[in-house]
Amino acid sequence: MVNTQAGQKKLEALIVQHVPRDTFMACEDAYRDGDAKGREQASAFAIGHRRWAAGQVKHLYANEAFHEALEAQGAQPTPLRGTRLVVGRCGIFNIARLNVPGHKWVDLKRSATRKALAELNLGIERKYVQGDFFAGAREVAEGTIFILGVMDGVDANGIAQLTQVMVALPAPDMSSWLYISPMAELLARYDQPAVASQADSAQPTLKKQIKKQADDQGR
Repeated sequence: MVNTQAGQKKLEALIVQHVPRDTFMACEDAYRDGDAKGREQASAFAIGHRRWAAGQVKHLYANEAFHEALEAQGAQPTPLRGTRLVVGRCGIFNIARLNVPGHKWVDLKRSATRKALAELNLGIERKYVQGDFFAGAREVAEGTIFILGVMDGVDANGIAQLTQVMVALPAPDMSSWLYISPMAELLARYDQPAVASQADSAQPTLKKQIKKQADDQGR
């Protein structure tokens, strides 16, 4: 993970540049909506089936809500197809969901699709984290953002419950995060000036106006 404040700011600026605030807000609402609907439906199952059913049903509801949100934001989500991951696109970033139990940020279970998406952050890692001078300061062409759903709550029916939504850039090998932030903190970044204003030391000079000679009428 980028451990310097300057590095974090640069990655935040990159995210803000490419992903509109409304897209993140829509993704958070979709995550919470899908989780609530899934838990409600799964509560009807017998206790022995409930935990397994909740995982399946919540995934489907969250996929549908996520797809709808991304489509409404013009993020071109991949088609709904069973349990396949829904992936949208904003600027250079692919955007996908990832459930995280108990704030365990490393050594996550990884699907082939998520693994391939995380590998796309190699250019971001080299430019913003490692500072690969040999590769030059090439612009990043593509990357991946995971919208993390922290599932460390339990509802009245004993079903794992979403408690927090976060935004993260996974390392290419998914062993850590290049950047991670609670959604609310990242959204607050959009209220800050894009570029810090600099004091203008230039002293403007005004042209001396040539005094207009009075005409014959004294004007």
